[in-house]
Amino acid sequence: IKHLEGGKYIVYKRIKLINNKNTKPIQILITETLEAILSAILKYKQPIDNYILPIVTTQDLNSAQLYRHIVGKLKKYNARLDSLALELGMPDVKLTSYVSRHSMAMQLQNKKASREVISQLLGHANLDTTATYLDSFETNVIDEAAKLL
Repeated sequence: IKHLEGGKYIVYKRIKLINNKNTKPIQILITETLEAILSAILKYKQPIDNYILPIVTTQDLNSAQLYRHIVGKLKKYNARLDSLALELGMPDVKLTSYVSRHSMAMQLQNKKASREVISQLLGHANLDTTATYLDSFETNVIDEAAKLL
């Protein structure tokens, strides 16, 4: 967590873009809601090193080991989301970390956030990648566009 312009921010680069010098770090303001969520998580388990969440559970890993460690954690996370969908009685719904990223992007688009902002939050190097996330609209948006014809 870094203190910037009088507030507390999470500042990071996505691991697959960390060595890309043209990609700026993502800065997310820690709102009261986000701070409450982080506090609840940290009561459960403290993170290692400079990680904000306790996803990395082993110290002193080289970059290849760290990548494999995170991929393994992601698989477990997605399996838990899959179990959650079943528990909620939604066996046909595939919940994944990718779906949550896509959902966030769509929610921001529906609330009129610019594609440039959404692109930066997703950590995309260009707007074309972001466009693939935002290429589908809710039915009511398409209905409203049809009324303009």
